[in-house]
Amino acid sequence: MPQHSVPQKVETRSASFLRFRSLMIVASLSVMVCQCVAQERLSLDLEEGKSGAVWNLVLGVDGKTLFSCGRDSTAKSWDLATGEAIRMFKAAQPTLITSLALDHTGNWLALGDMNGRLTLWNAHSGVQYYDLPAHQQYMTSLAITPDAATVITAGRDGSISSWKLDDGSARWSIDAAALWINAVAVSPDGAFLASAGQDGSVSLWRISDGKKEADLGRHSRFARTVLFSQDGKYLFSAGADGRILVWDMQTRAPFRDIELDGGYAHGLALDRGGDVLLVSKMNGLLELWDWKRRMIKKKLSGDSYGTMSAVFSANDERLYSAHTSGAIKVWTTEDGSLLLDMVGFSDGQWLSFTPDGYYDCSSYGDRYVRWRRGEELFPLERYSELYHRPSIIEDVLRGGYKPAGSLETVVDPPVAEMLSPRDGQLFAFGSEALEVVVEVVATDISSIENIALLLNDRQLTREQLIDWTVVEKSATQLHVRCRMHVLPGKNSIEAVAFNASRGRSAKVRADITVETSTRINPSLYVLAVGSDSYAPAYPDLQFASVDAEALADELARQEGGMYARVYTRAITGKNVTKEGIFSALKEFGEMKPEDVLVLFFSGHGVRERDKKGRTKYYYLPAGTTKKTVTSRGLAWEDFSAEIAHLNAGRIILLLDACHSGDVSSGASNEKVASSLAGQVGVVFTSSSGNEYSYEDRSWGHGAFTKALLDGIRGAADFTADKTIDWGELQLYVGTAVRTMTKGGQNPMVPRLEQFANFDFVRVR
Repeated sequence: MPQHSVPQKVETRSASFLRFRSLMIVASLSVMVCQCVAQERLSLDLEEGKSGAVWNLVLGVDGKTLFSCGRDSTAKSWDLATGEAIRMFKAAQPTLITSLALDHTGNWLALGDMNGRLTLWNAHSGVQYYDLPAHQQYMTSLAITPDAATVITAGRDGSISSWKLDDGSARWSIDAAALWINAVAVSPDGAFLASAGQDGSVSLWRISDGKKEADLGRHSRFARTVLFSQDGKYLFSAGADGRILVWDMQTRAPFRDIELDGGYAHGLALDRGGDVLLVSKMNGLLELWDWKRRMIKKKLSGDSYGTMSAVFSANDERLYSAHTSGAIKVWTTEDGSLLLDMVGFSDGQWLSFTPDGYYDCSSYGDRYVRWRRGEELFPLERYSELYHRPSIIEDVLRGGYKPAGSLETVVDPPVAEMLSPRDGQLFAFGSEALEVVVEVVATDISSIENIALLLNDRQLTREQLIDWTVVEKSATQLHVRCRMHVLPGKNSIEAVAFNASRGRSAKVRADITVETSTRINPSLYVLAVGSDSYAPAYPDLQFASVDAEALADELARQEGGMYARVYTRAITGKNVTKEGIFSALKEFGEMKPEDVLVLFFSGHGVRERDKKGRTKYYYLPAGTTKKTVTSRGLAWEDFSAEIAHLNAGRIILLLDACHSGDVSSGASNEKVASSLAGQVGVVFTSSSGNEYSYEDRSWGHGAFTKALLDGIRGAADFTADKTIDWGELQLYVGTAVRTMTKGGQNPMVPRLEQFANFDFVRVR
């Protein structure tokens, strides 16, 4: 999980192109091939409409989290120890998020959008508290007072407004008479508000009543941003005239006038000492200034696109910058070297990558990114076996690894073709054995190594195939024929090929339908596991054991309906051990290709680094301590290896076992699901990303299990045919959980589009 009670006060509910100098050197290529390929520059393409300019950044109070917002219509929080997107904040009506602010406690996150609406969120859980119309037009800026009592908003309607933070009630609103306001900032003592006007004006206002305190002066072109020093002695303003003006707040007179060379400042930030000014410029550069001496200390190359905002890390050793390209960049302050790019997408997916090509991503964040070489496009996911290295991303952020050099070329992945069956083909036979013929051709001199076959998104072992025949094999070609068991109804068959350089082909797929006159009497096997007692190492849970037993009991009632026999085993509380879990699977006996296996896990999960630096994910039995994770915990890697040998035709893993509360050491549902996708079968998780999984006494269960139980009992029978298929159940559970948790929890199925729908249960 962990599982938390839902907050009681819940009042409401583009094309971009990312330059990437990293190319890949492969020693096995000949000098001629290397020279040929290296002449063409590689870049990274982001899928159109999935990402967009990042406009604003705010560092979390603890210094471990970064908040961003932008054109992808979301705000996100990022874990600065792992490069992961923790939470997504998205309004009910999709719109560009233009501004954000965080209160001093780190609990309240305020967002402004292009429609002029103000929303307030729980920064940790992602639950929305209210949504109100604050301005008639585009909201340009907002700020929260130091006492967390008031939020100030500004918009292109020319007004500045004050709102009570906790409930959104209006306090005052004024016409600033500056065409419109581009930015506002609150003084450290909470007494004054500074504004930057489109007419170039820089003004001071009293926060108590909204009355104007002073007109400090103006820029010759529009004023873009304002910033108070930490001690409140100075106010910085930047304008499109390429100047930064520093105002003495005691005398209200100009103190410094800094002229920038090329481009103007879109964002300003100060280090902890207040001596170094970080300037984000619209020409893509970042500059560090000794502002009192009006001297540039360092220039960072930034991006070929505009730099919208930048902030220092809590210890000033790192810089985080936001760019119109869609990237958040992480830099070292000491030498200005680039460490990492973090990119978020509109559906909550994300990708973090180093200049030398290593990356981590959400369940399918790498599908939205492709290497471009001339007119050729190579999806990043084709190289996941080479470069998907979460541990390296963590090492980069923690200072244990520094990207060195850039990559030089990319190996062309092999091309696979499924000759049989054809997509959409209908089969009518008595013994459900299907012939599959696949041909793979290498597109470079890296030889073909292997072909993997997947049935209903579960990779099959050679033992699970009826036969396997190599028709033709050479260094550049592999042609195989095999037969496999398939299920009555809809099936998806996939093939993917790997070359010696660990590049993989695009998956080729055929969706088929099997009709048979032979009566099939499948059995249902259910293993439900729930652990509650973890203190003092981890928080105790309330309903994990109850959830496991309830789901096993409910599915047991399917016997005699869709399933001839139902075999259930619930392991709960102190009886949960990894040995007991493996033993229970063996006790089920020999499963047949037509049988269905349902696995349910509820409890805590963590991740650990092994001695080789690899990240491994564990489910924790009750009583596991932080020192006994590897000895007592169930490694999902070992579990999937055990599952791979089972002959069940369909396997469904229901996973309600996410991180233990500490995101940097937690194993989120999505991370575990992504690691298992393609190995186990259907994986349905209780939440997305690093979201919490809620439980509440009024439900008597966790939200995920409550929705599962209600759905199986009939609530998911949208077609009223007394049969609930997987699509119906998944849709019902996702909708019900989002409603129960006020949007704070979003169940997900990695690779959902890969599954052929199937009948799951009958309404009793």
